[in-house]
Formats: sequence, C-alpha cells, structure tokens
Amino acid sequence: MSESTNNTNPHFMQKVLDNNWLLLALGVLTPTVLYILWGLWDVIHIPMIP
Repeated sequence: MSESTNNTNPHFMQKVLDNNWLLLALGVLTPTVLYILWGLWDVIHIPMIP
C-alpha cells in the first residue's frame, strides 16, 4: 500500500497571501514609509543659503 502524506500546514507565504488585512497594511504602510524617508532625504540635502 502506498502512503499519501497530507501536509495540513500551509507554507509561510501562503499564510501571508491569504491574510487580506496584512496585505492591506503592507500596501498602505510600505509606500507611506518610503515617501516619508524620501522626503526627509530631500529636505536634508537642500543646500544652505550662504
């Protein structure tokens, strides 16, 4: 007889991709944090007036 293994544990990425709230949070927070950091970088590199 052949044994069939049922792996009931989904992979980590499958858990992440199935979680709609986590995907929403990542989709909102990632661009927000990147744009804030980009804006701070631009403000820091503005040349001083002599």
